[in-house]
Amino acid sequence: MLKRLIRTKIGLFCLSWIVAFIVMLLMLSVRWRTPEAARLRELLASHDGFVLVFWHERILSMPWLWPRNHAMTALQSPHPDGRMLAHTVNHLGVRTVWGSSNRNALSGLRGMKRILDQGRVATVTPDGPRGPARVAAMGPVALSHLAGKPILPVAWSASRIWRAPGWDGMMIPKPFSRGLFVMGEPIAPPASGDRNVLESHRAKLEKAMNALSDKADSLCRGGA
Repeated sequence: MLKRLIRTKIGLFCLSWIVAFIVMLLMLSVRWRTPEAARLRELLASHDGFVLVFWHERILSMPWLWPRNHAMTALQSPHPDGRMLAHTVNHLGVRTVWGSSNRNALSGLRGMKRILDQGRVATVTPDGPRGPARVAAMGPVALSHLAGKPILPVAWSASRIWRAPGWDGMMIPKPFSRGLFVMGEPIAPPASGDRNVLESHRAKLEKAMNALSDKADSLCRGGA
């Protein structure tokens, strides 16, 4: 039934708004805070484009937490499920580049590079769309090298969460919980396209993202 609905324009429009509205109500119920808000404002006031990264498990709250005046742009698949996700996050302020990280990955990479060349924020979940969870693929590192732009890891957590079924165990903050948004240090683009250099950067990125996510979880469990 749902599959048939999202294949029609009116079904896609209605369902995406319903899901976006539910997400907005949930996000409004959480008591969010950003300890590094001043540093984030400073970065956004002076940047010339960067690759924003977070794990797929933390995708739900990011469109709400990220400042809309510096909108994320994310690569989305044109298949029905991808279009449903794209339309939902569009309502929450996320822009879309159509493409695939699997089938014609080079085309998607070029589309995201154009976003960075315009000084905007290109968003990547390095372990998506199929995992394994919290293992970084080469995509954001290759994009960073291609565009000559840094990578910024971010994460959020909440004092009480649900975990959705699925490969990533997507995190869903429970209503009226305490939420926290944190950002890591920007990672400079690789100095060259050498395979070993790119792999070293990929491992560095993965380590930084896991440390940042663990930090957010720890702070929330500790009463953040």
